[in-house]
Amino acid sequence: MSAEVNAPLPATIEARAATFDRSNMARVIEGMPGQIAFALTDPAFPDVDTSSISRVIVAGMGGSALPADVVADIFSHDLRAPIHIARHYTVPWVIDRSTLLVVTSFSGNTEETLAAFDQATETDARIVAIAAGGELADRATAANCPFIRIPREREPPGFQPRCALGYFATYMTRLLETAGLLTTGAATLERLIPFLQTIDVRGQAEETAQWLGQRVPIVYTDQTHADSIARITKIKLNENSKRPAFYNVLPEANHNEMIGLAGPFGEYGLLYLKDSLSHSRVHKRFETMRDLFSGRGLSHVQFKAWDLPGATNAERVFAGLMFADWWSYTLALLDGVDPTPVELVEEFKQQLRT
Repeated sequence: MSAEVNAPLPATIEARAATFDRSNMARVIEGMPGQIAFALTDPAFPDVDTSSISRVIVAGMGGSALPADVVADIFSHDLRAPIHIARHYTVPWVIDRSTLLVVTSFSGNTEETLAAFDQATETDARIVAIAAGGELADRATAANCPFIRIPREREPPGFQPRCALGYFATYMTRLLETAGLLTTGAATLERLIPFLQTIDVRGQAEETAQWLGQRVPIVYTDQTHADSIARITKIKLNENSKRPAFYNVLPEANHNEMIGLAGPFGEYGLLYLKDSLSHSRVHKRFETMRDLFSGRGLSHVQFKAWDLPGATNAERVFAGLMFADWWSYTLALLDGVDPTPVELVEEFKQQLRT
């Protein structure tokens, strides 16, 4: 495929979706507001002892841990305790009676997460497990830990952990509110639902896929959205589009990364997901970098900015995430691959067990 795709986009996407979107990821992306609405009112939400909590730790891997970064960002000015995320076999921080430890694994069988759960059960931490089932559900029941079940049956076959962000983020928000660490959580997510139902970012995401072509994508955001938007967008490009992708933040990238991009080692598409509330000098830095590369004739790096829509931080973050979903989805279809399965990861896990 050339660097620019010349076929009319709507017809191309419709035809390719019918062929390659075998697990109906388009329906899953459109269903994000429904995930939030379901989790907000799920009557099976357990009773949790969260008195005197001063520390929150989330233990998880991959798509099961990503929602914690989103929650930490959208409620950054309201949370009364920091959220630490352990992506490992162990939890490297002190775990005691004042700790709310949320153990997350969509499958319930993630070996790193199960190891962290076993470590935590030897402490006084208040542990809550979130999974669709699997070994984690069994261990939580045996240890008499509160368990929140992701309703996988509401989704199409092949539904992936990275697509369950709405469920995970909402359940985590309810836990934080129950613990008295957040007072605006449910109300913020309730207001988010109609916004996500009416916002239209798909067309702009498809145009951005056309713009990127076969370049390697690099996603930039303000530092405040490094993990919640930039990193997750990079991961969606890896898993949905099956492409190498990278991310960084401004202003830090101007002090180092842009020097490496100047060399003739590939073709890159640098997308800046722009928050209107970022410091004005951050925006100026992106514009200056773009103009500098253009002025030097460094055409192997192309620049594009996309304004995050929304009146609130939560709206802008989730709008960015929906854009990432549609962008990575479209790239997958243009490249002729199914956006849902991650066969290499599954094969890796299988070989790891032997």
